[in-house]
Amino acid sequence: MNTSKLKITILIFISCLTTLVKAQQNYDSLYIKKYYNKSIWALYENYNNHSIFISQSFHKDSLINTSLQPIAESKIDIGISYSNEKYYFAFNLLSLLNKEPTRKPAPKAINFVIGITNSNKLFELGANWFTGYYENNSKNIIPNFNDTTPFYSYDKLNTVNFFLNKITFTNKRKFSYSAVYKGTELQKKSAASFVHYISANYNRFKSDSAFVPIYVRSSYDNYGYLNKLTNVYLSGGIGFSGTLVIGKVFFTNLTLMAGPGIQYQNYSFLNNGGNENKINVLLHSDVRYSIGLNLKRFYLVSSTTIALKAYSVSKLNITSGHLMSNLTIGYRYNRKGRIF
Repeated sequence: MNTSKLKITILIFISCLTTLVKAQQNYDSLYIKKYYNKSIWALYENYNNHSIFISQSFHKDSLINTSLQPIAESKIDIGISYSNEKYYFAFNLLSLLNKEPTRKPAPKAINFVIGITNSNKLFELGANWFTGYYENNSKNIIPNFNDTTPFYSYDKLNTVNFFLNKITFTNKRKFSYSAVYKGTELQKKSAASFVHYISANYNRFKSDSAFVPIYVRSSYDNYGYLNKLTNVYLSGGIGFSGTLVIGKVFFTNLTLMAGPGIQYQNYSFLNNGGNENKINVLLHSDVRYSIGLNLKRFYLVSSTTIALKAYSVSKLNITSGHLMSNLTIGYRYNRKGRIF
């Protein structure tokens, strides 16, 4: 074989190999339909609440239940969201109280998430802030608690959380996360995917008074006077996401993710004003569920996300739980040019 023929053979081989690699990277059109140059404007109703689960192992909990669950129930937010094949954002139009507070403090909350989708990767940047906590286990700590007794109120306790998530779905040929949460694609057949993620977070609990009510403060030793806890951490993990499709338009999805992390903690006490620092591990888990209808133009989805983060401070255990429920009704239309 002369040099010219050898070069041609090598070029053909490289061309075939490149085509094969690209074919392996492309999505399977029998499973996924992509809506290029289309956008979705949607109306949504969003409900959030944040719970803090606090327990201690300094003393046996035999005579009284010392476990605590401060909870802040946010308003119901009504707003508009926009999404396309790459971007997502939402903004509120108005907020309504889910119920008139009588025995509980008035809740306040701020939440937002901005998403960027890149093939099989999802980037999420978000923040949430809550105040207006009451003690869900008030009946266990307040003597003679009854149906008219006000719940214990955590005066001026507030939490703030900033997060950045990178989530990767391994089965990008047959599985679409965007189809079942944002409506920018269509999942034609049932499919599943393994998931791996990495998450960076800043989380702070702060109050003018101690976190632990005076009724059970002695059971928590010196940590009964804890009034500020800051956590900065990096976590990663694996998971699974599966979508069941019926008739190409009805769908339901369940996504589970969990993993460990390493955190830096700074906390202070009300009684001495000092600060302490620690570096330790935590556990982070995320549960997402959606069910909906994906038609040619209209898109309807009801979704729920539960994020749990378990912190550890000596013999004091604190778990942060964020629940977000969302109902979205969207319309898909052709667009000229590109947004962003």
